[in-house]
Amino acid sequence: MIALRGQPAYKGFNSASSAPVGSVGQMKRYDMKAAPKSLFLAFLLIPHGGLLWGQTDGTARFQGTLNDYNGTSLNHYTVGWVTTAGGTFIKSLRKQGPSNWSSSEWTAHCGVWNTARAGSTSIDGYTSATATSYSGTNSPVIWTWNGRDANNNLVPDGVYKFWLQYAENSGQGPHTTNGLIWVKGTAAFTTNYPNLAPHFTSLSTVWTPAAPPAPPHIASVRLEGANLLMTATGSVNRAFYVLSATNAAQAPGTWIRVATNTFDAQGRFSLAIPVGGNPRMFYRLQSY
Repeated sequence: MIALRGQPAYKGFNSASSAPVGSVGQMKRYDMKAAPKSLFLAFLLIPHGGLLWGQTDGTARFQGTLNDYNGTSLNHYTVGWVTTAGGTFIKSLRKQGPSNWSSSEWTAHCGVWNTARAGSTSIDGYTSATATSYSGTNSPVIWTWNGRDANNNLVPDGVYKFWLQYAENSGQGPHTTNGLIWVKGTAAFTTNYPNLAPHFTSLSTVWTPAAPPAPPHIASVRLEGANLLMTATGSVNRAFYVLSATNAAQAPGTWIRVATNTFDAQGRFSLAIPVGGNPRMFYRLQSY
């Protein structure tokens, strides 16, 4: 539920005037002679998950330059990954080297990454065979992350770290020792890190939050026979769900989904929801 300025989070309408749904905080009762006594309709608006749960959609772009540290090898391995501020591995974002995840080369040359991933083979980014030079995609190294974990779930806002390691086929390669800290949230964030000489220079991360979706808004509701007719507006082509329950205090996970669809190209929808014989029902409008 959403409450603004201490008011209850309900949407309702007055049957006498057939007025559109008012602002959050309105709760009204709908009585009709032909319907079950005291038919009570309330509407709870739940906006996009990023607004409600602190999970802002967006893109983090990393860039960094690798510096040749012995100049003798034609075999260059480069890996990148993202973790929480506490170091919990989320996923790999770059893998340049042997295609076999269990290759002994990873243990021998990129051990920090290999240990951190703990067997994870999830990667969302660039992957290729071993490089022979620092040109092309290694000059500089660039990756983007969409803020989603290995299961494609949007991660919570907060502090995260990017990590980078590379090697020239001669023992363990250098890595960003403490990780490169940046902040994911509703505000744009740019940081230019100090050079980690002699191995890493021109390091930066830019977090760009996606434009916030239009919050769902119920434009009108009315009863017609055994159906509740509802129109609403929201973000173009975003999915929405209408959930129902007989008790507004029920846990969110126990509400029943009674309609699923997407807002159209104009950010609107119109549908009919069977009311049934229960004299008291509550509805949530949820959009992702």
